[in-house]
Amino acid sequence: MSAIPPAADQEKLLYKLVIQFLIFSQGSHKLLEPHLIQIGKRLKSGASLHELTPELLAISKTLLHISKQTEPSKKENGSTQQPAYLLQRLDELLDSSDVPLRFQQQKAALRQRIKANADDSTFNKVIDSAVALLVDIKDYAVSEQKDIGGFLSQLTTQLGEIEQHVELVGQSSQLSYDQRQHLDLEINQQLDDIKGCANEAEELTALKTITSDHLDRLMMQLMEHKQLESERQLHAQQQLTLMAEKLQALETETEALRTKLKIEHDRALCDTLTGLPNRLAYKDRVDMEANRWRRYRAPLSLLIWDIDYFKPINDNYGHKAGDKTLSLVGQLLLNNCRSTDFVARYGGEEFVMLMPNTQAIQAYAMAEKVRDMIEHCGFNYNGEKIDLTISCGISEFTDGDQHDDVFIRADQALYQAKQAGRNRCMIYQNELDSPNN
Repeated sequence: MSAIPPAADQEKLLYKLVIQFLIFSQGSHKLLEPHLIQIGKRLKSGASLHELTPELLAISKTLLHISKQTEPSKKENGSTQQPAYLLQRLDELLDSSDVPLRFQQQKAALRQRIKANADDSTFNKVIDSAVALLVDIKDYAVSEQKDIGGFLSQLTTQLGEIEQHVELVGQSSQLSYDQRQHLDLEINQQLDDIKGCANEAEELTALKTITSDHLDRLMMQLMEHKQLESERQLHAQQQLTLMAEKLQALETETEALRTKLKIEHDRALCDTLTGLPNRLAYKDRVDMEANRWRRYRAPLSLLIWDIDYFKPINDNYGHKAGDKTLSLVGQLLLNNCRSTDFVARYGGEEFVMLMPNTQAIQAYAMAEKVRDMIEHCGFNYNGEKIDLTISCGISEFTDGDQHDDVFIRADQALYQAKQAGRNRCMIYQNELDSPNN
């Protein structure tokens, strides 16, 4: 008999099953849909299994009600839903989901697998990968919340200690001020007494004695005040030193957190295989370039590259050969564009390039040189030559364009290049007749 898993593992398994149920059931029945939407919102906010219990109980009652009304219709093969439909639904859910930066690469890779594998043999693996990704995202979100909560708690404590030090220094300053006021009163009182005695004294000897006594008391008060003042200044200096140390520690921790966030952000914007910026980085850059284009009206062209017959390379030579192909093409594109251009891996075997201050016809001339270079680069894997070619679609930003408009046109131009035989570059034909037509 297998051992019962720990409580934490059991909860994680149940959580995984809830997510699986959510994926499989969405769109399946109108009575379930409100509950599924609510659970989806709760999962995104990081709700625990315990917090989901009321909604799960409501779903249980709804399922019982549905089962009494009708039985699910089945296909001839006994399946209630086709894998292709479920994968399409999963792809839509991933596309609309807000995923943390560090999981963007996994999300893109999973969507690529969904589009490439829609049969029964790989269906379960894709679903398991999707559920694993969602569970990892949930665990990461909980961990980040704990880290941020811990940092904020520590920050609150440190700020409280600094506030106490400031208050103590202020109290010390107030005590010093009060003591000086008291000393002034004492000195004035002693001087008044001396004046009174001088007026009443009949003999010089008596006057000297009285004056000497008052001066001695005055000197004692001055020495006591000086000692107290020295002690207060020392204590205030110690408090100021502690406050400075606390502020320095707080600044160091804040800088460490800032550095960590920057490293995470930079890592999330980089494609780990090719070293190029990834799709997320491209979205940031295209927004910036489009805004600049709208302001200055300098030409801006968008190019979409796609490796020809990439799947046969993977199938015939293995995934390592495919990875080497992607790395090589990425470097050739990067090394043969200008410093002002921007090239990124968009996903799968697709790359995108932004060329500021460049008209479509100029972009076409550059693209042809790069295409020819890739065709004759002499690529081989384990000593075996591999025919490597690439196609390119080009579109230029025009008045009234949004990024999606230009991207769609460039993608259509790429499709035209593929249809025309691959290994060629084409400008979107409704925009400008391609030079190679």
